[in-house]
Amino acid sequence: MAIDVLSFGETMLRLTAPGGVRLETTPVLQVYVGGTESNTLSCLARLGLDATWMSALPSTPIGRHVETELRGHGVDTRHIVWAGDSARLGTFYAEEAVNPLGLQVHYDRANSACALINPDAVNYDLVDMAKMLHLTGITPGIGEGAREVFRRLLVRAREHQVPLSFDVNYRAKLWSPTEAAKGTEEACRQARILFCARADAAELWGITGTPEEILRQMSQRFAGEGKTLVLTLGSEGSAELRNGVYATAPIFPTEGTIRFGSGDAFDAGYLYACLDGPLYQEVYERYGVTPLSFGNALASLKRCIAGDIAVVTPEEVRALLVRKDGARFR
Repeated sequence: MAIDVLSFGETMLRLTAPGGVRLETTPVLQVYVGGTESNTLSCLARLGLDATWMSALPSTPIGRHVETELRGHGVDTRHIVWAGDSARLGTFYAEEAVNPLGLQVHYDRANSACALINPDAVNYDLVDMAKMLHLTGITPGIGEGAREVFRRLLVRAREHQVPLSFDVNYRAKLWSPTEAAKGTEEACRQARILFCARADAAELWGITGTPEEILRQMSQRFAGEGKTLVLTLGSEGSAELRNGVYATAPIFPTEGTIRFGSGDAFDAGYLYACLDGPLYQEVYERYGVTPLSFGNALASLKRCIAGDIAVVTPEEVRALLVRKDGARFR
């Protein structure tokens, strides 16, 4: 069995009040499935790659709802650890409003099935079959069980020379900057591809400056030779330092305002390009599209879509990339 991208992490339910309605007064909640790793895998699967997700879910209708959603997008969910009907699924609640109130998120994820997972129940042999292992800095922060699985996956990937993709993805509601910096240090050093938001670099390591200065400081800190470092810059697009060469790419203009999952979609687009996915090969050969631009395109499309997963087709991605260059497929 060949796996293009393997990942492990927690997926939750997001319960969201309609726009402009407060959680304390809303009569309804919209329900979405979301987790940074599974969001990325779902996007990759929808683009045609083999994406396998490992996690733990409660053996309840709610747990099965999550599995059904991800499987529907093409993710291989056969390696979920089913934790029994007394386990719980992490949830978070969101209310969306315009500024100055803005987006507010409230988590209820302590002692979830994934946080308390039995590390011995995970099939680490899957790492040997993967072209890429993708992890994020959220996982070691959610609980002891998940942290140990995270550690074992790093060791297995290192022993079998499986490239690691790692997104720092700092969450202040999980742990302090000092704890997060310490808990993700090994992964940052091991990663072949390291994703980081500009704000996270400042908060965890005190690294500031221009995007190029930030990336070069990160390269020095994490032994960056042979490593690709990617910095996401919000409305300014994204930047990378690959083999010592610095490059940037602007965002794709969008009227979309849905922030959930856009960073995960960016990761998916960038990884898809690095793995030479068929659509990327096509647009690279015809239009010179870079991995940064491919990732930015996915992020832009995601901002137009409700939920946490980029429910897009290869044709929609192609159309956006082609439209940007003023070209058309005949």
